[in-house]
Amino acid sequence: MKSIGPRVSKKRTQAAAGDKRGDKSYLAVAEKMFLTLEIFASCREGELTLDEVTRKLGLPKSTAHRLLSSLEKCSYLNKNNLSGRYSLGERFFDLASSTLPYNRLISVVRPYLNSLVLTFGESVNLGVYDEGMIAVIFTIESPQPYRAAATVGTRSFLHCTSMGKALASYLESAELRAVFLKYGLSARTRHTITTEHALFSELEKIRNTGVSHDNQEDAEGVECYGAALLGADGRPFACMSISGPSVRMGPRAEAIRAAIRETARRISFALGWTPQSVLSGKR
Repeated sequence: MKSIGPRVSKKRTQAAAGDKRGDKSYLAVAEKMFLTLEIFASCREGELTLDEVTRKLGLPKSTAHRLLSSLEKCSYLNKNNLSGRYSLGERFFDLASSTLPYNRLISVVRPYLNSLVLTFGESVNLGVYDEGMIAVIFTIESPQPYRAAATVGTRSFLHCTSMGKALASYLESAELRAVFLKYGLSARTRHTITTEHALFSELEKIRNTGVSHDNQEDAEGVECYGAALLGADGRPFACMSISGPSVRMGPRAEAIRAAIRETARRISFALGWTPQSVLSGKR
C-alpha cells in the first residue's frame, strides 16, 4: 500500500504556514486601525484630513484611505463631506465609555456634578492623569444653547486647563519638568502661561486655595474652574471642572470657586480622603 503520510504532513505544514501568514496579516490590519483611532483620540483639534492621517501613520495614501473608510463604515469615525475632514464617531465613544475602568468613580461623582449643573447651568467634566496629559472620562453638558463642553476621550495639556493645573499642583517638580519638556508650554491663546517660573508660582497658589482657574488660556472666551479629587493618601486620583463662556462665568466667579472647592472636598471625602491625609513627597 502506498503511504500518504508524508503528503498529508506537507499539506498540514502548508496550511499551518498559511494560518500564520493570515494571523500576521490580521494583526497588522488591527494594529493600523487601533493606531489610527489613537491618533484621532490624541488630536487636540478633533478633526484630521486624509493627508494628515497619511503623514502621521507613515502609510501610502491609498492604505490610509481604506483604513479611514472602513472605520467610517463601522461608525468609529465620522466624515464631514463638506470639509473632507474626519473625526471620532459615536461608536468609539460608546465603546470607550463602556470599557473605561472608572465606573465606580463616575457613579460616585455623578450626583455631585449634576448638582453643579443644576446650580450654575454650565458644563462639568471629570478627568484623570494620562501620561502627562488630562484625559476626559465623563462630562455633563450645559443645557444652554451657547456652552463650553469637553468630549469624553479627548486629552488636554496640564499648563493651560483648569483640570490640568489642579492636578499638576500636586505633582513633583521633576515630573512636571519632564512633562513640559515632552509637550512644551505652547500658547493656546494670548492668555496662556508659557514660562515655568510663572506656572510653578500659580500651581503653588492652586495647592493652597484648592481651586484652579483657566482664564481663557485654552480657548478664547471660555473660562473653567477646577479642583483635584484626593484619595485616602492625600494624592490626587482625578480632577473635575466647570466650564462656560466668560460672559457668564466672570460675574459668578466667587460663587463658582466656593462650589468647586466644596464639591471636590465632598467627593474626596466619599472616596476615603480625610483632612488628616498626608501627601508623601514635596515639591
